Parts: sequence; C-alpha cells; structure tokens
Amino acid sequence: MRLDFQLLGTDVSPQEISRRTAIKPDTELERGERNAALVLPRQNVWSLKSHVDSDEVSEHWADLESSLQEARDEFREIAKTGTARLTLVLTRSERIPPLLIPPAMSEFAGFVNAVVEIDHLQ
Repeated sequence: MRLDFQLLGTDVSPQEISRRTAIKPDTELERGERNAALVLPRQNVWSLKSHVDSDEVSEHWADLESSLQEARDEFREIAKTGTARLTLVLTRSERIPPLLIPPAMSEFAGFVNAVVEIDHLQ
C-alpha cells in the first residue's frame, strides 16, 4: 500500500510547485517532458508518495501530513488551476484490509479540493 498526493494538469509548472512549497516530490514532470513526440506525460505531474511499510492508511498519511499541511495554502491555490488527488494504491492480491481514512486526511483533501481515489493494482 502507498499514498500518493498528486497535482495534475496545473498551470503552475512542477518545478515552480516544488519551489513554492519547499517540498522535493517523487515525481516532477512537465507535459511532454518524458517523450515530446508522444506528448508524455499528457499533463504536468507533481507527486509526493508515502514511504512506509504498513497496511494502515493512517501511517501513510502520517508520513505525508506534516509536509502537506505546511504548504496547504499553496496547494489550495495551485490546485485551482488543475486537479488535486490523493490516491491510495493497493498492491495486494489477497484480502484487502479495511481502509480507514483519517479525519485529518479528509480535512486536507477537502481544503485543497482533492478527490480521494482508491486504486487496486493486481
């Protein structure tokens, strides 16, 4: 399992997002940067992922929370120009554990107008 906060398709470049938030993301790609001929990625991508080994959403949120909360006003403004998303990525083939979304994570998602996506990779 991992938690991924993404800003997608924003008018603000990924590099500018990093500068404004003082956060080094896991992914920072401008539209077409990876492959100009195929225009990949198809939109600007800025992404910060959790890096804990746990089946508890709260532990993944705790890994990201302090960084995201410190820059929440910037994220809110930037998200207005694109899409904000919190994706919970499940990589298990067996039983999926209960997914309890911490209230602070819900509040942050609401504050920056982010959708919460659950993606079960098999």
